[in-house]
Amino acid sequence: MEGIVGIISPLVGFLITGLLGRRLGDLTSAIIAVLSSSLSFTFSLLLIPQVLEGAKKVKLYTFLELGGYQLKVGLYLDPLSVITSTIVCFVATLIFIYSIGYMQNLFGKWTFKFYSYLCLFLFSMLLIVLSDNLLGIFFGWEGVGLASYLLIGYFHEQKKATNASLEAFVMNRIGDWLFIFGIIYSFYLFKSLEIPQIFTKVDEVSLESLTLASLLLFGGAVGKSGQFPLHTWLPNAMAGPTPVSALLHAATMVAAGVYMVARLYPIFQASEETLGVVALIGGITMLFAGLWATSHTDIKKIIAFSTMSQLGYMFLSLGFKDKVGAVFHLSSHAFFKALLFLGAGNVLTAFHHKVHHIYEVGGLKKKMPITYLGFLVGALALSGIFPFSGFFSKDRIISSVEEESLVWGILALFGTFITAYYIFREAIVMFEGEREYKEEVKEVGKVMLIPVLILAFMSLVFGFFEGWYSRVLGDERGINVKGALVSMSLALMGIGLAWYLIRVRKKDVSFKFLYEQFYTERLYHNFLAKGYLLTSLKLSKALEKLVIDGLVN
Repeated sequence: MEGIVGIISPLVGFLITGLLGRRLGDLTSAIIAVLSSSLSFTFSLLLIPQVLEGAKKVKLYTFLELGGYQLKVGLYLDPLSVITSTIVCFVATLIFIYSIGYMQNLFGKWTFKFYSYLCLFLFSMLLIVLSDNLLGIFFGWEGVGLASYLLIGYFHEQKKATNASLEAFVMNRIGDWLFIFGIIYSFYLFKSLEIPQIFTKVDEVSLESLTLASLLLFGGAVGKSGQFPLHTWLPNAMAGPTPVSALLHAATMVAAGVYMVARLYPIFQASEETLGVVALIGGITMLFAGLWATSHTDIKKIIAFSTMSQLGYMFLSLGFKDKVGAVFHLSSHAFFKALLFLGAGNVLTAFHHKVHHIYEVGGLKKKMPITYLGFLVGALALSGIFPFSGFFSKDRIISSVEEESLVWGILALFGTFITAYYIFREAIVMFEGEREYKEEVKEVGKVMLIPVLILAFMSLVFGFFEGWYSRVLGDERGINVKGALVSMSLALMGIGLAWYLIRVRKKDVSFKFLYEQFYTERLYHNFLAKGYLLTSLKLSKALEKLVIDGLVN
């Protein structure tokens, strides 16, 4: 019962705010959205003690009959799905509350639609997390894609917003086609779409078939989680409202790719070739996105590149057979990444959304002390500094990777140096120093500060749950203490370098080829996209007008 109420609650919130929001008003719609996510969080929390005693299956109804096979839609409640849904709902609730202050007087009337889309986003993510079959995951998969399209392009009067939403939609369709083929092929192999049944039949399928199925499924994860080479949509998605960025990066869409691989891990784990590809894609994205972040100045895009890089760490962990490490970092990351985005949203709000780059602000430490504290905690957690949560989650991944591959272990350590450098480069530029402003700059309201403080607290204490988390999910390998100390030392060096360059030398180091993401975005936009359109236009003229119309005439 708890699982059903938990997943249905945001769907009800979506329907009420979508259909009746204009009559109810924006504030009432916001309250309904917060209540729906709070209810989902409460019931997910209540499920944790139950699933610790054993996994539960909840059948809802028979969706389709194919010959002798019945596709029954239901929920699969185990520690992985329930703990993940609890964290997703908790973070989403805080972001929903924050949105009340952020969206106030920001974009005309009818912001009830915004809260309706947020509820759809949360429902779709819970469908991915809690479904007991691949078809349910696919419905949620497409649901988060639709919600992201609506929310990224929410400022539809701005061309960059509509372009960003379209790019996100198109890039994800590439991955989604692979995901669809993976689901179809899995049904062909296992004669079932139900996850528990699939797991029992993995040993009966040939290695070559498992490799193909898992690679197709992973293609969907690459697109959804913004991994190289389907990565360019993710930083551009920052054109949407900041609460959307926080939800997108911390609790819903980009987290879906990592979770899907972890949920279906027996299929992936059976193929060493697939795990190698997962590790390679994750490792490349971890390094590339971190390097790209060092040369950007957009307040939100730097944090977006950080998400890509941290997701790369998670896929690297999955590729090197540490599923629990990847999922724990996914959970830890949800808190401090939401915290960083909400801190950035506070800065944008203080300047009435007229600034976008870190060098347009500065000296905010005294003017916005609570926001500064929250952003600092998020930066420390992201950098992996003890005792913040990132120290426990990221260093567990590094320890796991080092056990399997010294080369990738060294590169993952180098990634901690880059991470600390770019996030503290942003923090130092925005909050340190002195700057006079023509207009008054002050701290935001309580409705936006309370979620920041709660997330800061969780980013501080969540790492200490690593032992319990690992024990519940069945892998207690822990952290290599020496490796963790090396990792933290490199992070401190990255922080020191950022301080030296920005505060001592008064100099920023950036490179155009890093800013341009190794020119991949230009390649996609100017060559592939425009080339496709040009080819279509010429074929249209040649085939339709000359051949088809010519024959008819």
